[in-house]
Amino acid sequence: MDFSELRKAIEEVELVDGHAHNLVALDSNFSFIHAFSLAHGDAVASTQHSLPFKRNIRDIAELYGCKSSLEAVEEYRRVSGLESISSTCFKAARISTVIFDDGIVLDKIIDTEWHKTFTPHVATLVRVERLAEKILNEGLPDGSPWTLDSFTNAFLSKLESVSGEVVGLKSIAAYYFGLDINTNVTKQEAEEALQQVLAVWKPVLVANKNLVDYIFLLSLEFAQSHDLPMQIHTGFGDRGLNLRLSNPLYLHNVLEDKRFAKCRIVLLHTSYPFSKEASYLASLYSQVYLDFGLAIPKLSVHGMISAVKDLLEQAPLNKVMFSTDAYAFPELFYLGAKNAREVVFTVLRDSCIDGDITVSEAVEVAKDLFARNSINFYKIAN
Repeated sequence: MDFSELRKAIEEVELVDGHAHNLVALDSNFSFIHAFSLAHGDAVASTQHSLPFKRNIRDIAELYGCKSSLEAVEEYRRVSGLESISSTCFKAARISTVIFDDGIVLDKIIDTEWHKTFTPHVATLVRVERLAEKILNEGLPDGSPWTLDSFTNAFLSKLESVSGEVVGLKSIAAYYFGLDINTNVTKQEAEEALQQVLAVWKPVLVANKNLVDYIFLLSLEFAQSHDLPMQIHTGFGDRGLNLRLSNPLYLHNVLEDKRFAKCRIVLLHTSYPFSKEASYLASLYSQVYLDFGLAIPKLSVHGMISAVKDLLEQAPLNKVMFSTDAYAFPELFYLGAKNAREVVFTVLRDSCIDGDITVSEAVEVAKDLFARNSINFYKIAN
């Protein structure tokens, strides 16, 4: 079979990055080694011995024309400066649009406006748990104590004020207490939870399951009423996450709840290692869409290909979208794009060989996965 047309289409398509995070300054205390692993603390020391690290550092070194070592790449970054390496990485990645979740907290993180220098179109999301914490920490204008009603009004008012500027909401409920959302949490339970976190946490963290679930449901209702999608962290992350509880199957009660039947939910990060489960959900529920970021480039080549194949096993192909989930370092935009092109080519080529699709169908699927699905889904204008 001749796959030259498929290869050409994948290499030429300009990518729409459906989920990423802001860069940090070169002198941030969030060191460059964190580009290659989600580990923290002592576990970071082992990062350089992983298959993904060895491949990714070699790819970066080839792009920069320097020696293939962490030290050489770090020196190139220091000498070149952030603007230069960002320009190099974004140009090589050929990303036309980036949707930023700017709710991540890192040392010396750079505002979203700055990134417009390197990509033609920038859009943003609201990370709802971070918004809730920001509102609670700022307090009410008259200094009165918070109640659930006053918090709800302030939270919805803020969402309303930015609803015309953002392309969606984002939840990291998985990082707090997992995805087993109680869809029947009562106002009394949420009120008690709010008062508990106000009494315990300074600054305030919404670290109470009833309150997290209440915020999740409130956000989902808002998103549905304003025809905005809600991205949900699923699958792997750093060790602050209980991986077992980030399985998207835990969203069953939410997906079966008739109140949210018309919502649009994006399961982020290939839901790895629950990619098959995510594919299953997308095949059964009209409101479920999928994203294949983070697993690319964080896994080995075999791991990336396997995860994407699992994601496509049952899912409708018009419901799967590309992202890099890049954060802090421009190299992650490049690595996400480069590896995704290679992985998607391999997956679609194999699907043609297996007889699932024709080569001409694969060409159209590639354009959908990398750009058209996201353009339609997030209503991105040219």
